Amino acid sequence: MNKRSLKRNSGLSGQVQEILFCLLLALGAPALLHSQQAAGGAGQSSAQQGQRGGAGAHSGSSSVEAIAPEGIANLKLTPGSMVNVQVFEEPDINGSYRLDASGNITMPLGGKISLASLTLPEAEAAIGAKLIAEEVLKSAHVVVNIDEYNAENVVVLGEVANPGRFPILTTRKLREIIAMAGGLTSLAGNELILHRANQPSDVTETIRVKGGLSDQGAMNVDIDPGDSLTIKKAGIVYVMGAVNRPGGYVMQESGDLNVAQAVALAYGTTPQASTNKTRVLRKGPDGTLLEISTLYDKVTKGEVVPLALHPEDIVYVPISGVKATFSLVQSELSAAATATIYAYR
Repeated sequence: MNKRSLKRNSGLSGQVQEILFCLLLALGAPALLHSQQAAGGAGQSSAQQGQRGGAGAHSGSSSVEAIAPEGIANLKLTPGSMVNVQVFEEPDINGSYRLDASGNITMPLGGKISLASLTLPEAEAAIGAKLIAEEVLKSAHVVVNIDEYNAENVVVLGEVANPGRFPILTTRKLREIIAMAGGLTSLAGNELILHRANQPSDVTETIRVKGGLSDQGAMNVDIDPGDSLTIKKAGIVYVMGAVNRPGGYVMQESGDLNVAQAVALAYGTTPQASTNKTRVLRKGPDGTLLEISTLYDKVTKGEVVPLALHPEDIVYVPISGVKATFSLVQSELSAAATATIYAYR
């Protein structure tokens, strides 16, 4: 082949290479541009997310706090809950573990670990201590989170609108528990019996409420998951005979009521009343009925202190001219049994 032929062939080869390069450029440019745009978009998106992360980190935590139950830091683990355990030094034992009926989890190498009634920080410390005690690790950095939580109930009985069981995650105030149960009834007394979940069944606390829901001291008592609360019925005093509104009257507020107050609640005595013979019928400790003189006339003159009444007492004001004898006791008891009950606030 001569030089002219080589030169022509060489020129043809160059043209072919140039055409192929142009084709490759034409085909590859959109893909290259797309990849550059994607990379640029991703970078921009990452930058924007980074900027938002700096400014929005607080916002994110606020949203978590908004949906988290109040007092989540004090949340105590309960049997049936599932926790996620992360041990930095031994990732092979990381995973989710469910608390059994006794509140234990069983971890590889660590064995049984009791987590019942522990907060998350306490659970982390307990797991770390067990792994070190079993000589699995020399030091342990543990993080525990909740996958599933088995909420415990608070049992509310007695004088509330809707008695029953109410699930709560963390400690709540007494006023919140009463609100969950629909509030107090008109017959609610001033004594609440509280049984703590961690106490024997025969050990209870008595909460005395003065002024109903406005008693800040009583309403701020902490109620824990698993506790039981019974709102006792207020004592009732019956006022019968020659009064303007005979019936039963609830001993609310402080729970104290004397004979003068009881007669006043019954709108006072009628003109036919024989007030000097007013007496109280009361059951004695052995179940017998006692008849107690009240000296009501002297009470109204301020000469003696009014007789303090007990729940289920019957204040009887006889009608003048009618001999008040002990034989009327049974009829007054029957009347009291069907009397209208008046609750006042």
